[in-house]
Amino acid sequence: MRHAARKRPSLIRRISSSLRTQDPIEDGLNALSERLGLCEHQEAKPDHLACEVHSAGDIPSSIIYAPDMDGQVDPGEVVWFWAPSDHSPQHVVERSLVVVARTAESIYGLLTSPNPDHETDDHWMDIGSGPWDASGRQSWVRIDKIVTVPETHIRRQGIVMPQQRFERIANRLRQEYGWR
Repeated sequence: MRHAARKRPSLIRRISSSLRTQDPIEDGLNALSERLGLCEHQEAKPDHLACEVHSAGDIPSSIIYAPDMDGQVDPGEVVWFWAPSDHSPQHVVERSLVVVARTAESIYGLLTSPNPDHETDDHWMDIGSGPWDASGRQSWVRIDKIVTVPETHIRRQGIVMPQQRFERIANRLRQEYGWR
């Protein structure tokens, strides 16, 4: 009888141990954290690039400031995506976008750049410095071109752009490109 009692705790320990390594709650929390962008970003590049560039006047849309750090990409957030390099289409780089609109599957954004050559270019608008540039450099946003990217190709980590800066961008899209 004593022998049977010893087997039972061993079996319970094995089952308990197995449950700890396959905890559905932990798996769910990990998936939720990943969706919200709370996990470390993996530097994995996508198998193919899925971004497209359009003239801002060709796809006017409604524009409203609506950031909500809920895991979905919303207008008013700055997010990152993989894009072809300016120097070589075979080389890809991670770039940031100011999100200005979205559909169910795609994000519409404006490319940002810290390149000071954009200061005198009418197609670029000064947005100052912020967390969209890791070095804290002054940045510009390209106002005449809209980049569309599937939401699945966006890094699940975003930054909220200050509303006043976003409204300056929105007003320019409304005045020059027919956005509403």
